[in-house]
Amino acid sequence: MIAPVATIASADLLARARAATGLDDFGDDWFLVPLERLVAGINAEAGLRHDGGHIDRIVYALMDRLVVTDLIRRHPEILDEKIDVAAAIIGLPRTGSTMLHRLLASLPEMTSPWWWEVTFPLPLPGEQPGDASPRHALAKQTVQDFLAAWPNFESIDPIDAMEVAEEVILLDKSFLSTTYDSMLHVPGYGFWQAEQDHEPAYRELKIWLQVIQSQTPERRGQRWILKTPHHLLGGLSGLLAVFPEARLIMTHRDVAQVLPSYCSMCESMTVAQSGGYRREQQGAHWSRRFADGLRRLMAARATLPADRFVDVQYQDTVTDPVGTGVRVLAALGVAATPADIAAMQACVAGNVRENRPVHRYAAADFGIDAAQVAQDFAFYTALYLHGEAKP
Repeated sequence: MIAPVATIASADLLARARAATGLDDFGDDWFLVPLERLVAGINAEAGLRHDGGHIDRIVYALMDRLVVTDLIRRHPEILDEKIDVAAAIIGLPRTGSTMLHRLLASLPEMTSPWWWEVTFPLPLPGEQPGDASPRHALAKQTVQDFLAAWPNFESIDPIDAMEVAEEVILLDKSFLSTTYDSMLHVPGYGFWQAEQDHEPAYRELKIWLQVIQSQTPERRGQRWILKTPHHLLGGLSGLLAVFPEARLIMTHRDVAQVLPSYCSMCESMTVAQSGGYRREQQGAHWSRRFADGLRRLMAARATLPADRFVDVQYQDTVTDPVGTGVRVLAALGVAATPADIAAMQACVAGNVRENRPVHRYAAADFGIDAAQVAQDFAFYTALYLHGEAKP
């Protein structure tokens, strides 16, 4: 076994970002608290094998904070961009949310961030306005490198530099994000971040969307579709506070199917870098994280208008994706046009599951017992898979 590095230090990470950019102003320093908690979790729990990889992601996030602060200082008009969020898909991971996201984002009147945009939201040095091709190329190479490092990932998630992506990658820059306990063994941090007030992080997410929209003025007038399980697994308070106009689309699937699939995805990214990772403990960890998130959501639903939510069953998305898209649009108050239906049909044709390798995993490997999962999630299953919220 490769010996873990002793520690990392937030001061060193901040210094690396300053040196790389030549900038010094990180903007509002509220983010230092979650950064310190993440670093402490990595040092205490991760058993970090080396300080590259995921630690570089933290440095890049800090670099982006420096650069965007400087950009907005020079171009304050960016903050005048109007961001209209039509809906946020908030279901658990592995519930058909990616397909639904791509369907809705394909509509002419809607938009979502592309993977290359959330990964590289700021123009590269020398990049000409309106020509993001240097970032396209860099993102494509990044995906290739990612799949080379984690070759099993392609069977799990349809990662594509030129497809729409989760905005959680932008939230990573706030250091309140489910990404970190999905890619590193930091369970204590994961539970901690889920209990924090995420409004500051979502205020920054809105700024990132304004930055992206300012570079693509053709988006003005389109409505944004957001999607990430992080909305459920930590960010709900921020989502509700910052985007009060957004409808919330909840995707549903049997947790006994969701849980081992997600554990397998996390393992593919974690095991090589976290010596503290133990696969047989992951079922219990994510079972608790999922249950906590679902209970928070159900409590919030009890206080919000019923028509704020749209429920979508996984099987409906699989068997009738275009029909499901049409029904979701109707729930959002939008009548699907022939152009909308044609766009969704083209989206389905371009997202055939058989084009990717089969995702293989065994629930028992992660300490998951189906009977226990059924018992632990009966509070959710009875209502949303078999009960009154089923569409």
